[in-house]
Amino acid sequence: MDRRTFMMTGAWLSSAAGGAWPWLADAAARPHALAVVDSTLAAGPAFADYVARMKLPAFETGDDIGALWYGTLAPLLSRTRAPTRPSLIGLTRASDYFVLAQLATRSAHMIEHSHEQGEARFAHVAFVLAPRPVR
Repeated sequence: MDRRTFMMTGAWLSSAAGGAWPWLADAAARPHALAVVDSTLAAGPAFADYVARMKLPAFETGDDIGALWYGTLAPLLSRTRAPTRPSLIGLTRASDYFVLAQLATRSAHMIEHSHEQGEARFAHVAFVLAPRPVR
């Protein structure tokens, strides 16, 4: 990683984690949070380090976000009942986020909060998918 990328990533992560997007830091601090990371993105390694410092279980997006959802995330999210169901935080490509958000909001009854950054071709999304409150 070159110096410019390091500086841009560090500034982005510090603002994402606590300043500009407090919802991300709040979700990461909750019990049972899970993280999805695309380490191939410029900010991916820094986000992975943040997740490791928070001691959260982290999952790499890999080549197929649908396989990650059905094989790993959906079973983990369905094991517990609301209101103790875990939140899902992450940093992924916009296309992976779209698929993940559709699956989580429809099948796991989660609500979303996200922020997209970057040019369309290189866009990444920082997000929180949290359980809907029980009424």
